[in-house]
Amino acid sequence: MATEDVKRSESAAVSTIVNLAEEAREGVKAPGYAVLSICKSLFAGGVAGGVSRTAVAPLERMKILLQVQNPHNIKYNGTVQGLKYIWRTEGLRGLFKGNGTNCARIVPNSAVKFFSYEQASKGILYMYRQQTGNENAQLTPVLRLGAGATV
Repeated sequence: MATEDVKRSESAAVSTIVNLAEEAREGVKAPGYAVLSICKSLFAGGVAGGVSRTAVAPLERMKILLQVQNPHNIKYNGTVQGLKYIWRTEGLRGLFKGNGTNCARIVPNSAVKFFSYEQASKGILYMYRQQTGNENAQLTPVLRLGAGATV
């Protein structure tokens, strides 16, 4: 009898959990278009910033090494010579040393800047369409410049 009571209480608990899950699912709505648009802009800006920083990481590293080297004991005579030296001594990994930290700094920055530019462009285009009365108007280069200047 005790095992039957345990089985009944387990099945009651399971059915209660299933009912709660179904009720919760009914209350959950898919994210709206605005949320997806914001996420898309933030993601695109972050990826673009990370890729661009990674592409120039060896040059950034070389620039910093040239700036901080001891003027009495010059190790790097120029960019190309310095990159060759890093390649020989540290390999490919040496060229990208510090890139993770740089990306951690630039990805959120680029994401916010790209999103801000997108929003400024939409706002400026809306005002331009209202002012001209042309609903099919597009951003001109000057208006794009204005949107970029607001960021």
